[in-house]
Amino acid sequence: MKIILGFVLILTSSTVFADRTGLGVSLGSPLGLSAKRWLSETAAVDAGLGLSIGTRSDLSLHSDYLFHRLSDYYLNEEHPLDFYYGIGGRMKFADDIQLGVRVPVGLAHTLKDQSSDVFFEVAPVIDFISRTGIDLNLLVGARYYF
Repeated sequence: MKIILGFVLILTSSTVFADRTGLGVSLGSPLGLSAKRWLSETAAVDAGLGLSIGTRSDLSLHSDYLFHRLSDYYLNEEHPLDFYYGIGGRMKFADDIQLGVRVPVGLAHTLKDQSSDVFFEVAPVIDFISRTGIDLNLLVGARYYF
């Protein structure tokens, strides 16, 4: 319950929000829920809650501040792709609680009706508490905005 409450607090931690919040799923590592809250036309905060895949199923919680370059690339000259990058943190609940810095880079496509998006993201994670090392998050997902 504390983890879900923390997930909600991350999304509501700013007092200046745009009117778009998205909730969805992410496939990859970690596998789970994805949320995004737009702060302006080109800035957003995202959060994820999921399970690591592999030999262990550790719970992972992350949040990032993202900068977007809108319609930076095109797929088939019809579908604009937004390039985004950012910085954030990750907490992983393994044998010990691991904390690390996350640096996501990705592409997102907003569907024509503006009510959903799909994304691909690569995020190196540098753990520095409880474990030192480098991890890699690879995500594909979709979110619905309300």
